Amino acid sequence: MSYEWSKARRILSGIKGYDYWMKTVINVNQFDKNEVAKYRLRIIEHYRNFGLSSALSAFPVKRSTLFLWQKKLRKSGGKLTALIPESTRPKRPREMRINPLILDEITRLRKKHYRLGKNKLKPLLDDYCRKYQLNPVSISLVGKIIKRRNLFFQRPGLGYHNPNRKKHEFGKRLRVKKAPQPNQGGYAQADTIETISWGLKRYTITFIDVKLKISHAKTFTGKLSQYALETFKEFQLLLSLPIHTVQTDNGSEFLGTFDQYLKKQKIKHLWTYPNCPKINGCIERYNRSIQEEWMNSYLDEICDTNQFNQRLKEYLYFYHNKRVHEGLGLKTPAQVVGKELKSPICV
Repeated sequence: MSYEWSKARRILSGIKGYDYWMKTVINVNQFDKNEVAKYRLRIIEHYRNFGLSSALSAFPVKRSTLFLWQKKLRKSGGKLTALIPESTRPKRPREMRINPLILDEITRLRKKHYRLGKNKLKPLLDDYCRKYQLNPVSISLVGKIIKRRNLFFQRPGLGYHNPNRKKHEFGKRLRVKKAPQPNQGGYAQADTIETISWGLKRYTITFIDVKLKISHAKTFTGKLSQYALETFKEFQLLLSLPIHTVQTDNGSEFLGTFDQYLKKQKIKHLWTYPNCPKINGCIERYNRSIQEEWMNSYLDEICDTNQFNQRLKEYLYFYHNKRVHEGLGLKTPAQVVGKELKSPICV
């Protein structure tokens, strides 16, 4: 029953005649959704209007079957749901019977060789059955036993798909629907620049204050949450004012220890929707600037992250103290905060 029907029952259940009306509506809906019941009713109406011989010649149905449908309809007091076919499931359905020795052997083989499926287990089971004079089982039966007994022992994500596995429950993320326009500092955005040079991948994690344009970046050999946390802590020292919100995309480097640190510091962590880079427009534009103005000129040094971060430290000093920004009214971030800004990169 849908939510609307449940809500109507709670509201109208005290009204006289409501239960009878509700049962009538439910029965009519069940009848309308069943084509077999509507076909049987049409045969009965034809019989009542034109007689038995006309009904038997017009429809492929026996006389006894027609009278049986009428009897069901009469006993139910004229309820059309009586014409709906009953379930043909047997009262005692067949049960799969398996020798306990064979079941134990399949369990043992699956634990030892969890990558082997039913086709590759069959020859091993045949040898076991011949050894102990047991009747061999079919390949399909082996597959049914594996599935019904949940004989999956490998680590998740490695190999055979387990249809009965417990799905990972993702925590609810606070999403931001449009680009922020804060009135003061403390709202930060973060992103990662992936660079490939000489066949090597390097990852530059960047942070920027949306209002003050104070930024920080650091290059690493991997994309880990501990690297994002290291960069963020240095960004906090550079910004020197409380950060109340951090907005990131859905990258894995912004989970784990980084997300836990934000929760511990009671800093709100907002996530953008997938494939919506405009929401992170401030940090995306900063990434373009840092690549075009500096990074592309020193890609030959990116293999050595220590030397590369030293170069990055020099650019960040220029970015904060010498370079003017249109978003700041052609002022530098240092002029806005009223002090010299030095990058706290530790190389």
